[in-house]
Amino acid sequence: MSYTATRWVILALAFGLSTANLLADGPVFEVVSIREVPRNAPPVMRDQAFTPFRPGGQFVDPRANLAWMIVFAFHIPSFIQLTGLPDWAKEQSFSVIAKPSEDFPQLPPEENVEQVRAMMREMLATRFHLKLHTESREQKVLKLQVARGGLKIKAVDPPVPPQKEGLPGLAAGNSGGRMIGNKVTMARIAKALTAILHCPVLDETGLSGYYTFDVKWTAAEPVNEAVFTGLGPEGVSAIMTGLNDLLGLRLASGTGTINYWVVDSVERPTPN
Repeated sequence: MSYTATRWVILALAFGLSTANLLADGPVFEVVSIREVPRNAPPVMRDQAFTPFRPGGQFVDPRANLAWMIVFAFHIPSFIQLTGLPDWAKEQSFSVIAKPSEDFPQLPPEENVEQVRAMMREMLATRFHLKLHTESREQKVLKLQVARGGLKIKAVDPPVPPQKEGLPGLAAGNSGGRMIGNKVTMARIAKALTAILHCPVLDETGLSGYYTFDVKWTAAEPVNEAVFTGLGPEGVSAIMTGLNDLLGLRLASGTGTINYWVVDSVERPTPN
């Protein structure tokens, strides 16, 4: 669907400032197709090489929900920092094909992705009528730190382009868990812990290197830590023990300022 209209984009410019109704400048998607994916549609298999961000400023994804698109478009560090969405925005998948004009330049990959982010912000405002604002909240957090006994993994050589920083794999339950990393940073580890613990984890290790590891742990004695909501106490204890004994890291409770993206209003898009 080709559209030209008054273009309003939602940009996260300053925390505490409403981000609705800001005039967009720069490129926008010229052709946008958004269709709901039936709930009983067969699953889409994706390998690690899949990316919806195509050369030439294109965004093509056969199975994307609105929550994920917002997180990507606004570069939100974690899903827990996006609030106020209705349930359908997290549960309903969409098939999205979005392309800019034919004269959109061929950019290096990182620049291309940033342009796609900007065009998606305009698309979300125009097609989903998304309005949101940002705010800072002081709250309980966890702080990833080097344990008293010192770090137990060694830094490795950084990734050489086109190789990229790895994404840690983390699976944990109340009986134990496993964490795998290939050339990952401490910031990435903190992000993975945020996702599984459902609590903001801040990287306070002061380490900027890359690390490769594959560690497993089992549950020890449970702990009573009310800040956690993602696992039971046995699972939390196992993660904390595994981090300390196997990686030389620890999680300390504290308070910190967390930035949130708060949805004020959003609507289902008209299929096309």
